[in-house]
Amino acid sequence: MAITSKPETTTENLIAGWLTADEFSVLEAVCDTLLPSLEPPGGSSEIVAAYYRRSARDLNVAYLVAETLSYENVQAKADFRRLLALLSSPAAGLMLGGSPRPFKSLSQKKREKYLIAMANSPLGQLRQGYQSIKRLAGFVFFAAPDATGVNPNWTAIDYTAPAPPPSDTPQPLKPLRITEDTTLEADAVIIGSGAGGGVVAGELAMAGKSVVVLEKGGYNNEANFTLLEAQATPELYLKRGTLTTKDLGVVVLAGSTLGGGTVVNWMTSFRTPGEILEEWAQDSGISDLTGADLQASFEAVEQRISVASAGWHNRQNQLLFDGCKSLGYHAGVLRNNAIDCEQRCGFCGFGCRYGCKQSTLKTYLQDAYDHGARIIVRCSAETVLIENGRAAGVQATAIDTETGKTHRVTVRARAVIVAAGAVHSPAILLRSGLDNPHIGRHLHLHPVTSVSGIYPDKVYSWQGVMQSAYSNQVGNLDGNYGYKLEVPPAHPGLIGSSTSWYAPREYRDQVLQVANIATFIILTRDKGEGTITIDRDGEPVIDYVVSVYDRKHLMHGLRQAARIHFAAGATSIVTLHTKRTRLDRPEGGTISEQQFHEFDRQVERHGMGVNRIMMFTAHQMGTCRMGIDRKNAVVDGNHEVYGVQGLFVCDGSIFPGASGVNPMLSIMGLAHRASQYIKTVV
Repeated sequence: MAITSKPETTTENLIAGWLTADEFSVLEAVCDTLLPSLEPPGGSSEIVAAYYRRSARDLNVAYLVAETLSYENVQAKADFRRLLALLSSPAAGLMLGGSPRPFKSLSQKKREKYLIAMANSPLGQLRQGYQSIKRLAGFVFFAAPDATGVNPNWTAIDYTAPAPPPSDTPQPLKPLRITEDTTLEADAVIIGSGAGGGVVAGELAMAGKSVVVLEKGGYNNEANFTLLEAQATPELYLKRGTLTTKDLGVVVLAGSTLGGGTVVNWMTSFRTPGEILEEWAQDSGISDLTGADLQASFEAVEQRISVASAGWHNRQNQLLFDGCKSLGYHAGVLRNNAIDCEQRCGFCGFGCRYGCKQSTLKTYLQDAYDHGARIIVRCSAETVLIENGRAAGVQATAIDTETGKTHRVTVRARAVIVAAGAVHSPAILLRSGLDNPHIGRHLHLHPVTSVSGIYPDKVYSWQGVMQSAYSNQVGNLDGNYGYKLEVPPAHPGLIGSSTSWYAPREYRDQVLQVANIATFIILTRDKGEGTITIDRDGEPVIDYVVSVYDRKHLMHGLRQAARIHFAAGATSIVTLHTKRTRLDRPEGGTISEQQFHEFDRQVERHGMGVNRIMMFTAHQMGTCRMGIDRKNAVVDGNHEVYGVQGLFVCDGSIFPGASGVNPMLSIMGLAHRASQYIKTVV
């Protein structure tokens, strides 16, 4: 269900179907404290005055937060209820707010003190609890549209709502509708349709194989890409866009729609660097990772998805490029997989309205469909069927998109290709009873944080090409480990969610300036690892804490990004720390080295610990890694799972380590290479 600012009726006297009235009143008090009605600054226009006077209650923020959380599992909802009970405790009020009263009985000033104490508490669970409400409240307040399809804050922040989808756009793929329990037969069944699964589907179908594709998400294309953040995020992203590590320390962005991440990613198309392939070959023992076959696969994929230089920069990318050049740093132009986008792609993190992004939806999946592949959407793979040491098919459930009813789907096939991504692929293998100890281990995320620069002129980070400039100045800070600097397209919900909250007015002031803000991200190649396990419902649990080693690289990146912003003309910079971490240019002057050093010390003092600074990942890798030795890997050099003939994994989970670059092309190239072998055994 999309997030809107229209409340809905409740059932059984529970708010949003799961909170009691008392529990909801606590949540409402927190949201009203974060986003109260404020007296506007003197001389404000009518629009700006309304922006400051608007409160969380005016936009039904608490209800929409509760509604979003209603999709969580039983354990997560129980944990949230415990948080609300804590907020109702006089003892917690004394400890955090300075008064032995429940949170909702405190004054606004003491409530603010209470929330700041939670945000910066030495207790990780309190920091986590604060973030669980603050992020969602900020997202809803700035993203949720009203009945007219527009958020009332957008005019004040100079954000223009996208036009509705065109009414005459065809949907060239026709997924197979499942109206009853169904059994299908095929040569190969593929779980997932993104960078890995889409490529394999196209390659096998064009080779004359009978193919069935199972996609967890729905079928969305130009005909129904609304480009509205509050609707598109739950529709196109895994877990409705709320996926995080289990402690909320890293926000996890992953596509969940037909075409997977290739439909919503930012199109950056790096080949795996040669030095990384050499490292992978050495670590995995698979020597041909450095050979001609993989390079030929990269070339074939690049041709099919139309990889070329981005060609031009929008204002945000230009600032990164110019700032780096000014300091003598490396500045490069990215390649992407778009045709004739003409700077219209600022919204296509929510799908490409113009059909320019050459995702698997437009390329390999279309190839597969044109050659007879059957595609089932809203279909969740439960287990791989294994008989006598061989993969025999997949057991799944599918939702009839017209009736909403769920039916069993059994696909019998000679080959099963798991391509559900590095979060869900290991979960499928674990649910299927495989006991290889490396399944779910060695998770890499390329953890990201950012520095925002406030500029005297308009930037409009949500307009134009999403990523076209980058810097690899410190890509090899320590051997093959370091970070890249890139930029993210940012829309109001993400901005509201990630902007640090130190006080209601300061938060509202900063978001009001978003049209003048450019953001540089620090994308690290992480040496640290995490794990994917499954909970009692069989769903994946992400356990990942950014390592001390990787935190040092992130801090180094924050310092360098700050300098690049000022070299590009920023008047101020700010990080995503929960403690104010900011540097302002003196009136008409320049930043001194002493001021830079003081900023560096701020970053060190405020730290990079869990939920002390916002971190993100759009790249998940390594949880079914490849290797020549079954004692150290899940799949062999052909991507076949050790111990189960005919079972393959073809996505980022097979990486022997972090790729160090945006991984789409790495996944697609490796999947193309693996497909050539799979064709010979199916």
